[in-house]
Order: sequence, then C-alpha cells, then structure tokens
Amino acid sequence: MNQRGQVFTLDMLFALILVTLVIGCSGQALEQVTGRAEGYSMRFSLERIANDAADVLAKTVGIPYNWEESIGTLETLGLAEVDEFTGEALQNNLKVGKLGQLKILCKSTNWDPSKPEVKAAIEFFGGSGNFEIKVVDGATQYVLWHIWPKWDLGSSGVENSLEVAAVRRGTTVKYGEIRVDSGRLKRIPGIPEVYTVWFEILPGELEVYDWYIIAITSEKLSERIESVLLFVNRAVSETFDYDYKPLRDGLENTFPDKHGGMDNKLYEGWNYINVRVESGGAGAWVEVYVMTVPACTPLQNVNLAAGRLGVPSVLELKLWR
Repeated sequence: MNQRGQVFTLDMLFALILVTLVIGCSGQALEQVTGRAEGYSMRFSLERIANDAADVLAKTVGIPYNWEESIGTLETLGLAEVDEFTGEALQNNLKVGKLGQLKILCKSTNWDPSKPEVKAAIEFFGGSGNFEIKVVDGATQYVLWHIWPKWDLGSSGVENSLEVAAVRRGTTVKYGEIRVDSGRLKRIPGIPEVYTVWFEILPGELEVYDWYIIAITSEKLSERIESVLLFVNRAVSETFDYDYKPLRDGLENTFPDKHGGMDNKLYEGWNYINVRVESGGAGAWVEVYVMTVPACTPLQNVNLAAGRLGVPSVLELKLWR
C-alpha cells in the first residue's frame, strides 16, 4: 500500500508540474499574443490618424477657411488653396500663406498647449505634438517647407522613435507668394512721378520668409521704363541715394540680388516702397511686386515664385509614438 501510495503521489506530482508548465507557457503565449494584438492595434491607429490627417491637410482649406489671416481662430488645420471663383478648396494645391502660419505657430515661443490654436493642432494629430511636415519639390527634391513643434530649438525627435507612420501625398505648391502687386505704374511726362506701395508683415513672418522686390517692365520699347529708383521704408532722396535701381536693359529684375532677401530693411507691421518713375517712352510703365519665399530659398528660385504657377511637389507627414 505504501509503495502504491508513493507511486500515485509521484504521478500526481509529475502531472501537476506538467499542468503548471502548460498553464505557464499558455499564459506566456497569451500575453505575447495580446501584446502583439495591442501593438498592431496601436500601429494601425497611428497609420490611420496619419493617413486621415494628410488627406485633410492636402484636400481642405481648414476651419475657418482663412485661418492663416488670424491664427487665433484656428479650429481645424487645412493647407489647400481656395478657388477665388467658387470658394471651394483646390484639392492638393497647397497655399504658401497657410504653410507659413503653421510654421510660425510651431515656433517654440508660440507652441503653448494652453492656447486654443495649439490645442486645435494637437487634437488634429490625434492628441499628440509628435508630428513633422515636409513639402518637397518633386523635380529637384529641394525641401521647400519643414515644420514641427519647436523647430527653432533642434530636431523633431522622430529619428529616436521606434514607431513612426509616414505618409505622402502628391501636391502642387508655389515657390512663394506675391504679397502686393502695384499694378502698372506709368511714367507721366514732366517731373518724375513717385508712387508709394504699401504691404503688411505679420508677427513671425520675417523669420519664416525671405522678402524680395521684383520689378517688371514692358517688352515693347515704346512702353519700357528706362529709369526707376526704389526706396524701401524711407522718403525719396534727391541725392539719388536709392536702395535699388532696375537695369535699363532688363525686363525683369529681382532685388536684392543676394541670398536672404531684404529682411534688414523691413519690420513687423506696415512697410512701404517709394517707386520713383523717372524716364521712358510716353506710354512707359513698371510693375512692382513684393514677393515672399520660404526662408533660405536659393536666389535662382525666387523668380519661380513670380511665375504664379505651382510646381509638382510631395507633402510628407510623419507621426510617431
């Protein structure tokens, strides 16, 4: 009886050990499966948020449609241009002014989660500030815009993240934006005529844009201006101490002809340019534009902005946890 009892006890012990091992392994397997399922779910959620956000950015104007004119009114982000005839979004056509204002919003001094506009941006990206937006010229791969929260303090941190969702959308975007167009300023026989062209620079815009003047005159000799003097934020000097003078043989001139634009002559608020039209034919005229392009744009690309046409580009959005 003792031997039988001992055998029975040992059998039971081995059986219990085996059952314990099976249960332990099953629990471990279940935990791994559950963890993987949660990981897949979180990954799918991140990708879904990224895809939805990219579609809304590229295809809608946001709420309100003109939020870039007063950033404090922002409710929902959208980067598309508005069709001036229908008032509808021009899908996949990005607006330079919206990109510029989003970059201004993301500067460290403005990125305060207590502000309604920052809250709106965080909610748009699934309740997280871990996002990065690039707009890249499709032909040259030149990065036109690169935006993330607190971009002025360093990298976004995406390179250190283990889980990143990246989506791309084909778009078009202009190299820059015409801030003001003087229209044709005609030469009036007799005393040289002075025209004043006004334009406004909003808070933060001096940092995210480079500013240029583009002067255009007619291809017809009878309508071509021979001499024009430009004075930025100052009165016309009778000693001809001008800021810029378009070349007589040039139909289109960009000023200044150096990288970085004329930021050192400008300030936030209202600015002006005095245009002194001096000589030319009886019907001569000149047209002056103030052009904004993304900061650090190469000089050779500034004239592309004056073409008013968008170039093929790629909108890339990254979200991460």
